Amino acid sequence: MITPLPRPTALIGDLVCATRILINQAVLDVFGHGAVRDPATPDVFWMGVAGAPARFSPDDVRPFDLNGNPLERNDVPLFSERFLHAAVFKARPDLHASCHHHAEALMPYCLGPQALGATSQTGGWMGATVPVWDSRDRFGDTAMLVSDMIQADDLVRAMGPGTMVLLRGHGALVAGTSAQDMTFRAVHACREARCNTLAHGLGALTVLSAGEIALCRSIAPAAISRSWDHWSALLPAHTPTTPTKGRLS
Repeated sequence: MITPLPRPTALIGDLVCATRILINQAVLDVFGHGAVRDPATPDVFWMGVAGAPARFSPDDVRPFDLNGNPLERNDVPLFSERFLHAAVFKARPDLHASCHHHAEALMPYCLGPQALGATSQTGGWMGATVPVWDSRDRFGDTAMLVSDMIQADDLVRAMGPGTMVLLRGHGALVAGTSAQDMTFRAVHACREARCNTLAHGLGALTVLSAGEIALCRSIAPAAISRSWDHWSALLPAHTPTTPTKGRLS
């Protein structure tokens, strides 16, 4: 019999709150998902089973190892792209939360020749150009899902030392040092993308200089805390929690 792992209740609560914020801020879509590293056991991470994000609750959260394997007996569908999170936490001990989503604001930069870059203080952490990973380069034609560790490890290598990478034709992977930090980055990346798109439509775009990026690459803890407080206060008073687990995705 498998012994259940101690549940980091507060951390799981942060993951649920982050999920609801990202939905409310038009970042997380029906197929998106997030994960957090266990603070006491760094080679374990926690994420939800496959289902509707808007119904996500603490009861849906399960532990996984850094190869994406479930660590508890499970009889419900799991996200096939859980390997994305496993690869982040395996390669980057400095990162403790991650999110994979397909926000409409970012998708044009996964599809065309225009690069996504930082244009404001709250986007400085993105750098001048966000890297784009193309699964076709190494793996040829795929089903456009990152469903094994080989592809996930390759994706995280493309992310490099940063905290964000776009997937050609697919979406984005955003990571952070905490659920709050990851949420800040995910929301503001979409804001930067919208501003980039509007500026391109006007015929000009001025990205931050190397010096400006160097000065605002680090996000102030107070900015992260204020944003989390603001976004969580905007959440609907009632969030549905009735489990309606879907198919593998």
